[in-house]
Amino acid sequence: MNTNLRLALIFAVALLLWFFSGLLRDAEPMDTEAKEIANSLTNVQVINSVERPFNPTISLRAKTKANRDVQVLAQVSGKISATLAEEGSFVTAGQGICQIDAEDRHLRLAQAKASLENADIAYRGALKLKSAGYQSDLAISQAKATQAAARTNLKRARLDVQNLQIKAPFDGIVETRPVEIGDFIMAGQLCATVLELNPLKVEALVAEREISALALGDRALVNIAGKDYEGAVISFLAYQADPATKGYRVEATMPNPDRTLRAGISARLTVLANAKPAHLIPASSILLDDQGETAVRVLSQEGMVDSVRVTVVGESSAGIWVTGMDSDVILIVVGQNYVIDGELVNPSYQSSSLN
Repeated sequence: MNTNLRLALIFAVALLLWFFSGLLRDAEPMDTEAKEIANSLTNVQVINSVERPFNPTISLRAKTKANRDVQVLAQVSGKISATLAEEGSFVTAGQGICQIDAEDRHLRLAQAKASLENADIAYRGALKLKSAGYQSDLAISQAKATQAAARTNLKRARLDVQNLQIKAPFDGIVETRPVEIGDFIMAGQLCATVLELNPLKVEALVAEREISALALGDRALVNIAGKDYEGAVISFLAYQADPATKGYRVEATMPNPDRTLRAGISARLTVLANAKPAHLIPASSILLDDQGETAVRVLSQEGMVDSVRVTVVGESSAGIWVTGMDSDVILIVVGQNYVIDGELVNPSYQSSSLN
C-alpha cells in the first residue's frame, strides 16, 4: 500500500471517529433533558371511562290511598226504612246501601202516568179538530205543552222511585254509613262513603330535579312494612309543584285483588326510570368548579388537562353515575386536585374496579 492511500484511510477513520463521538456526546444531554421535562410534570392516575346504560332508580317516601273515594249522597228526601250494607262490607256496583221509605211516591207515579195518557188523548183530539177547521193554533200549542209537562212529571216520578234505593257506584268497601233505620235523610245528605281499593294508589312527592326523569308508564316497586310488591305503574305526574313542599305529586297504581292492603299506609315507592347513557366513576373524582358546579378533570389526546361539568344522576356501591361527558374519555382519578386546565401531565393508567 502506497503512502497516499495509507494517509487517506487514516484520515477517513479519524473523520468517522470524530463524527460518532459528537453524536454520543449530544445524545446524553438530550436524554437528560427529556428526563428533566418528564420529572417536572405532575403525575396523575387515569382510567378509560366509557358510557354504558344506566337504569336510574328514584326512591320516595309514599303512602297508599284508595283509587276512588266517593261520598254516596241521597237524591231524594225521606225516612231510612232499611240499611242494606254494613260498614266495612264489600259491595258491588249497583248494590243497594240505604233504602228510603217510598211513602206516596208510587201513587204519584201512577198519577203521572194517568196524566200523560190524558194529555196524549187531548193532544190527538186537538189535532183532529184542527184538521176539521174547529181548532186554533193556540189551542194546539197549549195541548202540546200540557203533554210535554205530563211527560216530564212522569219522568220525575219514575226517578224518585228509582232513587229510593241508594246504590254503590262501583265495587268497593263501605267505609262509613252514618245513617240508621228511622233516620230522616235529606236530598244531598251522606248515606255512605265507598272506597275502591283495587287497584290501589301509592302517592309520593318528587323533587324538581327528579321529576324530569319520570314518565307515565314507568315501572315501580312498592315496599310496605318490609315487603316488596311488584306490578306498580306510574299513572300520574303533577305539572304544578306543591306550594308548601315545592315537590311534585306522583301517583302509581298497583294491583290489590284481595284488598288486604289498606289506604293510608306508609310505603316506599321505588321508580325504575327508563335507561339512559351515563358514566360510572369513582365518587372521589368529583370536584367543584369556580361556580360551585360539579365537575371532573379529563385528558385530551395530547395529554392536556380539561375540566368538564357533569350531572350526578345516580349512586351505587361501585361509584356514582354522571352525565355530561363524551362517550369515551380519559378520566383523572388521582391527582386531579393538583392540576389545572391546559396543564400537560404525566399520566399512568389505573385498572378500573368499577362494575
